[in-house]
Amino acid sequence: MELILLIIGCYAIAALFVHLAFWIGRRRSRSEKHYVLIAGQTQKNMEWYLRMLHAFSRWIGRDIRLTVVDDGASKETLAIVERWKRSGRQVQIHAYAMEDRMQGDDASGKRSQISRGTALHLLWMLQAEGIVSELDHAVLVDLQNPADLSKMPF
Repeated sequence: MELILLIIGCYAIAALFVHLAFWIGRRRSRSEKHYVLIAGQTQKNMEWYLRMLHAFSRWIGRDIRLTVVDDGASKETLAIVERWKRSGRQVQIHAYAMEDRMQGDDASGKRSQISRGTALHLLWMLQAEGIVSELDHAVLVDLQNPADLSKMPF
């Protein structure tokens, strides 16, 4: 009987150490995803995007960080983000001056999509301000560009 208890005890301790080592290793390698959403004038689905990103974060069991870049967003869009922030969710708002853009208006008077160079400039600026760290897997999504919506996890 004592031998069986000793074997079961050794097995339980070994299983505990394996689970503990897995948990510690997973915690070290676990990095947050950081979504940077560029909200412009034509943004109508901001609340849906915020809800889906937080639902995705709960589904995968990881926290995600959200930064909404105000690039001429409407007052309603900013009110949605502010309400979301006041409800205790982790969302940052960052103002991005329109004169900081490297592309101007196109012939129709509408602003053109953000270029790759402008996106890199924006990410560098966010890193310099401490909003995005180098360890974050920052995903920059221009919500006015339908091709960028494919970067969203849903």
